[in-house]
Amino acid sequence: MIRRALDILGPPLLLLAVAPALGLAARTSEWTGADLRLDETVRATRSAPLTELAHALHAAFTPPAGVTMIALLTAVLLLVRRPRTAVVTFLLVTVGWTINSVVKALIDRPRPPVAFQLVPELGHDSFPSGHVALTMSLAFAAAYLAHGTRYFPVVAAAGVLLVVAQALARLYLGVHYPTDVAGSIFTSTAGAWAVLRLSAARESRRVRGRPGEKDDPRPVTGLPI
Repeated sequence: MIRRALDILGPPLLLLAVAPALGLAARTSEWTGADLRLDETVRATRSAPLTELAHALHAAFTPPAGVTMIALLTAVLLLVRRPRTAVVTFLLVTVGWTINSVVKALIDRPRPPVAFQLVPELGHDSFPSGHVALTMSLAFAAAYLAHGTRYFPVVAAAGVLLVVAQALARLYLGVHYPTDVAGSIFTSTAGAWAVLRLSAARESRRVRGRPGEKDDPRPVTGLPI
């Protein structure tokens, strides 16, 4: 059983290990100095329209907004009698987002200087970015739901654009370093990958004749398994 679990979760765990290693390196003064220089490049583009867009992305993906979106999405899937899809979708968002929060607490990286910030974000929770992790986890969930349909290319492309926009917005607002954004991509991808591999393994057992739900017969992965 342990070997089977390692076979399934080994690759996502290896990817996840990159995040804390990157976070520890980012706490050094040399790395932070390089991060600040990259931040300054993004902040140099500030303008009224871009500031409004960055503020909108900030507000749309706060923790309360994230919880609301997860609850509504799960409720709709349950109402249309797709319980397995509801569970996988719920986990796709929450696992990566939760892992991100755990790594954030472990690394304890200070936020960029307040003088650079357009929104008040204080404390030692800079690495990795929660906003980017939530945005990317939701993008994974949307791609999962669209997989196998004609809408998948559009949904996937929109998800990529949204994640990139959110990442740039965090730097633009002065509340994160570039490394914080990179770290959240590793955590959210590792979380989603683990969920998809577990879901695919469970579906494989069901197809071989073991008891399981009868809804959503097609396996949906969205990432290599």
